[in-house]
Amino acid sequence: MAMDIFSGANIQVQIGTAGSTEATDFVEVPEVASFTTSGAESTVITVKSFNSAYDRKLLGTKNVPDITLTVNYLPDDAVHQQLETAAENQSRIQVKLSYFTDATKTEGFSVTYNCFVSKSTIAGDKDQVITKDFTLGIDGGAVATAVITAGA
Repeated sequence: MAMDIFSGANIQVQIGTAGSTEATDFVEVPEVASFTTSGAESTVITVKSFNSAYDRKLLGTKNVPDITLTVNYLPDDAVHQQLETAAENQSRIQVKLSYFTDATKTEGFSVTYNCFVSKSTIAGDKDQVITKDFTLGIDGGAVATAVITAGA
């Protein structure tokens, strides 16, 4: 069965213990406030060729850009505190981003990365909810990717 299109409203972010394989102790991050992005990029190398009017381009190493995870901050929440502790201790964690086709969360895909919480920033205003941005510095490439199907 082909999947439907995806909406940003149906994302789940989980954190777990870092390792070379996907963790088994994931816990969901509550109150995710903005759509988290993931992907990869390659270093572009420009090569001069003196017998041509145009430069050539080659691709070098790959990199996963930092992910900004914004939450509606709950200072007493255990999972938000895990993120705080990882930032304070500069320890590696695993983050799993799951994107679902609808609110039933039965079909979609997921990607898992090892990362460091390299920065945390709090923001808000008198008429706004307090948010906290956790910048996740991805360490290497994806640990695991999966297609999530009903019954799996």
